Amino acid sequence: MSVNDVPRDSFGRVHLDAPPDYSAACSNNGEHSGQAFGHSVMTADLVQEKIPPPAYDDIFAKTQTPAPSSLPRGRQTYYKDDRNTWEKLHEWFEMSVLQQIIWCAVLAFSISYIYYGTKYSGECIKKRFDKKGNVTNEDDLTAFIKAEGGVICATILYAFLIRLLILSDIRRTHQKPKSDLEGQKKCGGNVFFLGMGLYIANFGLCIAGATKILPLYNPETNTTVTCTSAFYDFYYNAKIGQLAVFMPYAAYIIFCFIFMIGISKKWFIRRKLRRWAKLLDADQDGVISQEDMRITNEKLEMLRRLIGARTTALSSTEQKKWWDDNIFKRGPGKDIEVEDYINVVEGLMGTGPPHDRAGKIRPVIKGWFNFFTTEEYLKRKLLLGGGDFVKFWTILDGSCDEQHYKKMYIKHFPAPFSMSDFLEDFVAFLSHPDFFDEYSSRVYHVVKYQSEAICCKV
Repeated sequence: MSVNDVPRDSFGRVHLDAPPDYSAACSNNGEHSGQAFGHSVMTADLVQEKIPPPAYDDIFAKTQTPAPSSLPRGRQTYYKDDRNTWEKLHEWFEMSVLQQIIWCAVLAFSISYIYYGTKYSGECIKKRFDKKGNVTNEDDLTAFIKAEGGVICATILYAFLIRLLILSDIRRTHQKPKSDLEGQKKCGGNVFFLGMGLYIANFGLCIAGATKILPLYNPETNTTVTCTSAFYDFYYNAKIGQLAVFMPYAAYIIFCFIFMIGISKKWFIRRKLRRWAKLLDADQDGVISQEDMRITNEKLEMLRRLIGARTTALSSTEQKKWWDDNIFKRGPGKDIEVEDYINVVEGLMGTGPPHDRAGKIRPVIKGWFNFFTTEEYLKRKLLLGGGDFVKFWTILDGSCDEQHYKKMYIKHFPAPFSMSDFLEDFVAFLSHPDFFDEYSSRVYHVVKYQSEAICCKV
């Protein structure tokens, strides 16, 4: 039985009609079959088949009301944009017009370098002699400036190509095939190292060019300089301008790679844990309470009915046990602040490699999935379509509109996609600190903070 086989009402929930009155004599276990009374008569056995009996504990449970999919704006005071100033500036600069202007300026430098190197080819040479008058070294600055311009031009074109690929991926209207992911991941690694090689080559050539042109006419023994004044004036002034633009940008890149990647991973994993806690904190006040548990359990019950994998809900005891074992770490039934919970989960996972961290958090996620699925259902690897994916997040989160969830499904979740894949994505979501890894970021892209201008009703 797949997700789509379950009858639903217009809101995407399983529609359970109240059974009509019937007589005990109409039971299929008696002398007469249900067909003897026509299709309009509901027998006890048919009721049993259509509406499975509730779990034993549920008979005594208080009648539950559906939890709202989103909260009033005034209530959502804790889960806002939690990026720090560095992250905001970094993300702004990476996609800002200022960076495009800098790249265009450097591209103009590169083209002018190639042009002047070609125009004055062989007209700016510095020679060094030994004591016998033999030439020991000959620097042709026109050939060097052409090489420098060529590498800069290749780097800028590479950057523009990467941006075009990113924009193309953003506007993609279909899922990527899962079979293509590994090849794309290897290709992405090669592209990354190519870009790093170009950046390093640019840095080295920029410094080398400065050491050649700036002290060109400094007095030296056993040297001669033959250089056209027009070429010298251009290269000298252009190099000063290039250094004024390139050196701060190079320092920014070096600082990011040496100092900020490790720190950013810590920020990223804490941010993901905070978004996970948001799914459990129903009133969004920064404290996961008993009332949050009740409302979240109602949402998980709606998911159970949507998916159709588990015919009966977990008992109240089983539900409470999962919360006490994995969420309420201050003691069974005791509320816990989100920041304290995040610290507990970080301590549980430790700082080992991602697969070790995943092994420690997987039992927590499997227990959570057990609210609305079963082990047997996951093994069947039934497909989770886009419509059910949207309904899943609308019930569980509901802070964004359906168009956002549909877009995230297409952009970040490959085809074919099953509930067991979804479970592993949740495990990676909580355990993998690499913000550039696709598996680590899938669920995060769905639940991360979105400005109101983008999609959210927050």
